[in-house]
Amino acid sequence: MPDAGCRDATRSITLTDGTATRTREATPGDLAPVQELHRRCSLGSRALRYHAGKSGISPAEWRQLSNPERGTTLVTTPAERADHVIAMTNVMRTDQQGVGELAILVEDAWQCRGLGTALAAHAATVARREGHHTLTAAVAASNKPMLHVLQRLDATPTEATGPVLDLRIPL
Repeated sequence: MPDAGCRDATRSITLTDGTATRTREATPGDLAPVQELHRRCSLGSRALRYHAGKSGISPAEWRQLSNPERGTTLVTTPAERADHVIAMTNVMRTDQQGVGELAILVEDAWQCRGLGTALAAHAATVARREGHHTLTAAVAASNKPMLHVLQRLDATPTEATGPVLDLRIPL
């Protein structure tokens, strides 16, 4: 396991329209803002992220996602509103040594502004710091924006399970 001192994942991201955001490591106390993020996301966005119309994250699920032993979850906020989560990025450990799993949820109003691309690149950096050599992502074949984002990271499909593509991203 990497040194805990390497876990600082805070990053400022400026979107294509000049809007400033801040991405940081999630804490257990971020559950309420993350649940609000899920409520603001359309059913379609949640379905593309979870492959189902999941309405939110339970406290038990959040404990798993915000547990550093399981991986790293990042939350993104507008720079001027630290309590308003607009995106969640997960880089979670898998049962394969050195392989992490990537997932990103961006609030609908913040999509198509370069945020997903920047978060994916930042997640790759976080994954490398945590000792991963590969990221995987399960992406709906219909999720063209996310497939485009991952192609920029040299992702390659390894398998198709129905409407879901499993992709590998070398780090």
